[in-house]
Amino acid sequence: MANEYHYKWEWDLTASPEALWQLVSDTNRFNRDTGLPPMQLLGIQNRIKQVKFKIPFINIIWDEEPFEWTYPYRFGILRRYRTGPLAEMRVDCRLERRDAGTHLMYEVWVKPRNVLGDIAIPLGIGLYSAKRFGDAFAKYDRIASSPNLTLGTTTRQNLSSNGYVRYRLLSERLQNVDMQTLDRLYEYLQHADDLSIQRMRPYALADGWGLPRRTVLETFLYATREGILDMYWDLLCPECRGVAEDHRRLGEIHGHSHCDTCQINFDVNFDQNVEVIFRPSPSIRRVDASVEFCVGSPQRQPHIIFSLVVPPREQLPFNTILSAGRYRLSASSLQGSQTLIASADGLVAMDFHADTLGWTNEFLKIGLTPNIRLLNDTDFTQTFNMEHVVWSDQAATAADVTTLQVFRDLFSNEVLRADEEISVGSMTLMFTDLRNSTKMYREIGDASAFGKVREHFDILEQAAANEEGSIVKTMGDAVMAAFRKPVSAVRAIWNVQRELTARGIPPLTIKVGIHHGPCIVVNLNERLDYFGSAVNIAARLPHFSAGGELILSGEIRNDPEVSEFLARNAAPNTVSRFLGEIRGYDTSMEMWRVKI
Repeated sequence: MANEYHYKWEWDLTASPEALWQLVSDTNRFNRDTGLPPMQLLGIQNRIKQVKFKIPFINIIWDEEPFEWTYPYRFGILRRYRTGPLAEMRVDCRLERRDAGTHLMYEVWVKPRNVLGDIAIPLGIGLYSAKRFGDAFAKYDRIASSPNLTLGTTTRQNLSSNGYVRYRLLSERLQNVDMQTLDRLYEYLQHADDLSIQRMRPYALADGWGLPRRTVLETFLYATREGILDMYWDLLCPECRGVAEDHRRLGEIHGHSHCDTCQINFDVNFDQNVEVIFRPSPSIRRVDASVEFCVGSPQRQPHIIFSLVVPPREQLPFNTILSAGRYRLSASSLQGSQTLIASADGLVAMDFHADTLGWTNEFLKIGLTPNIRLLNDTDFTQTFNMEHVVWSDQAATAADVTTLQVFRDLFSNEVLRADEEISVGSMTLMFTDLRNSTKMYREIGDASAFGKVREHFDILEQAAANEEGSIVKTMGDAVMAAFRKPVSAVRAIWNVQRELTARGIPPLTIKVGIHHGPCIVVNLNERLDYFGSAVNIAARLPHFSAGGELILSGEIRNDPEVSEFLARNAAPNTVSRFLGEIRGYDTSMEMWRVKI
């Protein structure tokens, strides 16, 4: 029987387990930092990944089990090798909280396949890896302990002389962009390592740089238009939230996709699982986005708090840390899931049973630092997963980006395929029309009246752009605009009406309707447009306006931010509720009239 080698290393680190977790559990970066070569995913079957990497004269192929982990205290992985000097390797990393930081333990169990393995393991893992591991964890501890250090940046200069010259030349052409963001972008392209610039996420970078998210995103859009960056559209799996597809053009996206890792088909949603990411243009800096040093990692699925395997008729106790919010617990062989609400007043200890009774329909309240016990009462091995239901707000979604006026101005050719329809979970839609525009044309003449109409279009466009919205289309004197949030539309039209009143001779009076709801985004006349019931309702609301007033649907009026805005800005007795009948709908709808 082959020997099994066991190694255990321990370090006392300064940072807390939570601060270290995102660094230590990023095994893609850890493998790179500790000297492993890039890996290649060959295939996935029953969630087992077949992986390969190459060392001198040998191709190493293995089957990799899914990672197990518990945030922020432990993760582990098992590999069974098909070729090479090793037969099997198991890794277990634990982070124990101490009064002054973290005690980190890293253990490896390795079985050799042959004599070469008996030689390679003590040298490669026992000696070489021990120092590499220690150096990597020491670096991560410095980063986690200091707010001034950023993961993935070094003193090395990564731009070639040609790349530097081209960046400076192209950046000088950019007008009306935030120079601070442009400077930070240059420093990042110059000093960030390749892994960091494979998927540049503007919101995440903005948070790290301490800059407004919208400012960074719009600067990236301008930089893309000028040729400094390239823009990509990633399709994220709704289950693992990993990248299922990566596209250069919006027109390459289909409404349905497939995740090879989870082996599921899913519908694409514009405001959830289509994320805009950026990479440097090859003329500025070349990066191979396909290079990976680990094909699975807890940090690839940060929304999953724990993923643990429990054998039949056994139990597993552990601790974890939750942030306030909603979670979903599932087991691999059970239908459905258990909904949990994490809060400070939730239960500090809770048992979860996998059994024939399944999950309860109740919302269970659980504490923020709970003691959990998983009990597998079935005759099958169960993998328990707990995931945070809310998606990360650091993703710049397709809905966020395509709603911006800057995007529509710079990338008017970025549209869906002519026959494609993609859902949008929520969108705020505004329709406007000028009151008595026919009379205005008659009284002041066609040329003057048309000038007034064009002026009001410009005012509307600028107001929408200021509120992260955009003009979708104009229809005669009418306008359709889109926004991500209800209060953005209300603020925009509030400013528009005041501007029109101040400029108008004769005064221009606008009729407005605003509604919020799900819709679909399509390609209409080579432009991104929206369709659906929410669009139909919004389009009919201006008919209830006498001019100089907003007609809000109940969905808009009941939005907390809108309620707060009206409480501060609307004069007394200028907001009133009424019921209106929308053509094509059987029942009356709640509406609100707001005079401005």
